[in-house]
Amino acid sequence: MCSIIEQSGVSIRPGDNVLVCCPSFTGAEPRLCLDLLTPDGSTDVRALSVLFTQSPAEHVDAWQRVAGGYPTRMRILAVDASARSDRSRDGADEEDDGAEGDPDRAVERVGSPHNLTRLGVQIADCLDEWDDAPDRTVVCFQSVTTLLQYVDLDSAAEFLDVVAERCAATDAVAHYHLDPQAHDDEAIERLDDLFATTVAFEDGEWTVRTADDLDR
Repeated sequence: MCSIIEQSGVSIRPGDNVLVCCPSFTGAEPRLCLDLLTPDGSTDVRALSVLFTQSPAEHVDAWQRVAGGYPTRMRILAVDASARSDRSRDGADEEDDGAEGDPDRAVERVGSPHNLTRLGVQIADCLDEWDDAPDRTVVCFQSVTTLLQYVDLDSAAEFLDVVAERCAATDAVAHYHLDPQAHDDEAIERLDDLFATTVAFEDGEWTVRTADDLDR
C-alpha cells in the first residue's frame, strides 16, 4: 500500500521536519504518523517519540498494529506533569511501556513539561547517541498542541525551532503533531513557518504543502 506521503508525490529526505495538522477527533493520524516514522517503508529505524498525551503502551502497540513490526531501536520520552523525572528502562512498568522491559524499546519519564531545557537536552542526547548509527533516525513529537498548554507560544516556537535544527543536523526525519482546531490563525501561522513541509487533514483528505509551494 502506498503511503500518504508517496501518494502526494513529496519526497521526505533525511533531516526533514514535517508539521502534521489534524483535528484530534478524526482518528486519521496513526497511519500518517507511522508512514513518517517509516519513510522508506521499513521498520529498520531508530525511533525517538516525545509523548505528552498518548501512553507509551499505545504508541508501541501502534507500531505493531499499523506498521506491522517494531523499530530496530525505540526511545520514548513520556512527558507527565504528575510524574517525577527519572530514567526508566528495564525497570519500567509493563503496563506503561508496553515492551516487557525490552531495552530496545526504552521509556524515559520526563516530569515538568514546563522545563523545556531539560526536555531539549534529553532529545539532543538521544539524537547524538544515534548520530553514527547505520539505521535512519526518526522522531515523533506528540504533540505541539499539548506543549502549548504548559508554555506560551513564543517559548514553544523557540524550543521547536531548536529541536528541528537538531533533527536536521543529525539527518533525522521528524514530525510534529498539531490540532489546528485548538489554536487561532496567528498561532498556526507562526508554527507553520517553522517547518518546510506541512501535512494537513482537511475535508476528509490529506494535503501536503511545502515551502516551495508558497514561494511560487
